[in-house]
Amino acid sequence: MQPHRLIRAARAVAAAACILLALAAPAGAMPADNGPPPSTTHNPGAKPTIVRETVVRPANGGPTTLAFVVIGAGAAAALLGAGYLGARIATRGGRLHVG
Repeated sequence: MQPHRLIRAARAVAAAACILLALAAPAGAMPADNGPPPSTTHNPGAKPTIVRETVVRPANGGPTTLAFVVIGAGAAAALLGAGYLGARIATRGGRLHVG
């Protein structure tokens, strides 16, 4: 097998592994729903529980909406740049011509 084909195949395997890992990461964060269903028996002598809702507000000086927008724009630019470079390398002959 020629070295440049081996490198191209290794890149394809690495890209597929990255995609699979990105898809598998959220799957581990999902809660398992394997337990028995909650009991639905009704006890006529039990009083209903009253729950008061507490509103928690962030302290002053925390990150603003603008900070989140800038972080999101930077992440999007990084992903688009990586995709552009990946597509450029894939569509070119695989050899870099320097100088």
